[in-house]
Amino acid sequence: MNVKQNLSVLVYRKKKNPASGMVFIYLRVTIDGISDEITSGIKVKDEHWDKERKQVTAGDPDYKKYNKTLELMKADLQRHFDLVQALHGLATPKLVLDSYRSPINGKDQQQQKIANLAFSERLDALICDYIKYCRFEKKAYEFDAVPSSEKRIILEDRRNGIKKRLDAITKEANTIFDNKSHHKTLVLAIDEYLLNFLLLAFSGNRSPNSLEKMIGRKNRYLSFIRYRYKADDLAIEKLEYKFIADLFNYLLVQWGVNENSATKYCQCLKEIIDRAVANGWLQANIFGLFRCSYVEPDKLWPSMDDFVTLLNADLSKQSLREIRDINIFCGMTGLAYQEVFDLSPRDIVKGSDGELWIEKKRQKTDGDVSLPLLPLALEIIEQYKDHPLCLRRNRLLPVPTNQAYNRGIKEIATETGINIINHSHQWRYFFANEVVFNNGVDIKTTGKMLSHKSVKTTEIYVKANKRKISESMGMVKEKLFGKGTELTRKERIFQSDKLPGNKKTSAFPVPTLRIAYVANDK
Repeated sequence: MNVKQNLSVLVYRKKKNPASGMVFIYLRVTIDGISDEITSGIKVKDEHWDKERKQVTAGDPDYKKYNKTLELMKADLQRHFDLVQALHGLATPKLVLDSYRSPINGKDQQQQKIANLAFSERLDALICDYIKYCRFEKKAYEFDAVPSSEKRIILEDRRNGIKKRLDAITKEANTIFDNKSHHKTLVLAIDEYLLNFLLLAFSGNRSPNSLEKMIGRKNRYLSFIRYRYKADDLAIEKLEYKFIADLFNYLLVQWGVNENSATKYCQCLKEIIDRAVANGWLQANIFGLFRCSYVEPDKLWPSMDDFVTLLNADLSKQSLREIRDINIFCGMTGLAYQEVFDLSPRDIVKGSDGELWIEKKRQKTDGDVSLPLLPLALEIIEQYKDHPLCLRRNRLLPVPTNQAYNRGIKEIATETGINIINHSHQWRYFFANEVVFNNGVDIKTTGKMLSHKSVKTTEIYVKANKRKISESMGMVKEKLFGKGTELTRKERIFQSDKLPGNKKTSAFPVPTLRIAYVANDK
């Protein structure tokens, strides 16, 4: 059991050379009143040493390098203090300095690097195999199919095999992560985060799709380390704020991602380092000051006029007419592509009001989709109840693959001239605004229909347009200035009417307005 001890590291000057005027910089390690010292190997002119701040001043041309060396030495001494405590239970200045002077030898260090690399590769392979298994399992149960007993045995064997490998790699990881003498690196911190994510996904608490995104992010982090530092890994205690700032710019410039995506990568990296701090690998998160700001993009969706035009369009192909009808259904229900693709007869139930409702789980958020079907949506379901694809899949609508669906949307936009239609998710915005919110449904109920867990998410979808603002202000006008209200008295005395020489005027005289007209103002 470790004894609670206090460590102090003091940087000071020593041994001034009268001939050259140079001083040597030392570090004094004090633990519970017992001290020992070590030289930093730095010598500077006496006038270039700041006694108050314990730093080399800007008068020395190498002051930045020297100050950075001193900070790294202090951090390393702290790390060796923790290491000595972990190994011996009690630390002394001599033991700490001996540990610092005799770090892990080259052979052990090389073996640790090889072990880290081998562990990282095994973890990546396990994650990829688990993702493949999830796809295989999903395909086996696709369209409510019941797999044969032989296929169920194969699925169970593959899952048990992954479980066995997961248990083995978790045991190995605990040995590495819990060993304080094992040098911790950035890739090791990323792997610790990934392993925890994999365990949650395997237990059903996280999505395999999210895990797949995480392994993609790891590859981007590794590519940045190789690009910027010409290395395969970095010591975690030597990370600087500049790392995350350069990563953000690298993603924007080299990979061409948008600002929000680059921010997401940096936000995930901050979470990884937070876990490293919580595990005792670092004293603090150096990336904590990096601001992860979300820039809300402009969202466009079809207007109600576009919707009517699409509804009445005479399209050239049957496949396009089917995709058009699916678009109309999405516009009337607010369902995303995957929910419409998976929509089956069992998802349609009769509500307490006697009307037909959609009741199902949303795949992305695991939230409940619960809303009554509008007449137009019911007509489309009725139209395709005997479609061969629907019968074969046991689905309500003949939804094609995502690629074919998006390609069909672009062809429809070309034929109808509705150029604003370019992807399926726009109909979710259309439903939120044109169908629901702008027709008097409050934002909380709108969010419930969209299966949002937070009103903040709904606020991203819903935007009040000029028609909604006009209707709202018309309602305000009627309530405040309608017949018989307090503000419609025939006469009113304003404060200015009480001034000498002023006559009483009728309420709300029409002022003379100066209106500036701007040509071609849009």
